[in-house]
Amino acid sequence: MALHDRIAAELADNKSLAALIWLIRQGREVEFTAGGRECFLSRSRAERYVSLWEGGVQQSFDTVEELVENAVVAGQPFLSAWADARIETIF
Repeated sequence: MALHDRIAAELADNKSLAALIWLIRQGREVEFTAGGRECFLSRSRAERYVSLWEGGVQQSFDTVEELVENAVVAGQPFLSAWADARIETIF
């Protein structure tokens, strides 16, 4: 199994923050549901380095770590929302 696949499995199985950060840095994208809201994480150089989309609203950050520390999902800090999130797709 390739390294990307192992780390994607770690994210899917455990919602590992380290796996999430590594995969986003490598250009992968993640769809997840949290607090009943559909969300999408992707890396882009269009605005800032990484973006979180929730219901058509974009939050952009310079680093994945900044996103994890400062993003808000369904009215909650990202880390709180992530604890109850369901990963839908890893691209």
